[in-house]
Amino acid sequence: MGEKLVASRGVRVNRQLLDVRISRHADEHFWRVDVSHPVGKAASGTALDGDDNFLSRLARSAVAGEGAAWEDLAHWGHSRLNRPGW
Repeated sequence: MGEKLVASRGVRVNRQLLDVRISRHADEHFWRVDVSHPVGKAASGTALDGDDNFLSRLARSAVAGEGAAWEDLAHWGHSRLNRPGW
């Protein structure tokens, strides 16, 4: 078994629609959160090792359907996409 997409959603941040995708790797026990702009190739993401990580908790909450968690993940990705020098 490998990494499997478990949830995705479009979320608006500052009038910009971002794609937020959450996947889980069953064998290696990590979450992955990817945030991208649907137009263009800009993307940001990270693998989250362990369940105690703040982003891991947000990912679990988003998968459970909590809208605020989706928004928090989108804002996190948006800030990474808009870092100077990236």
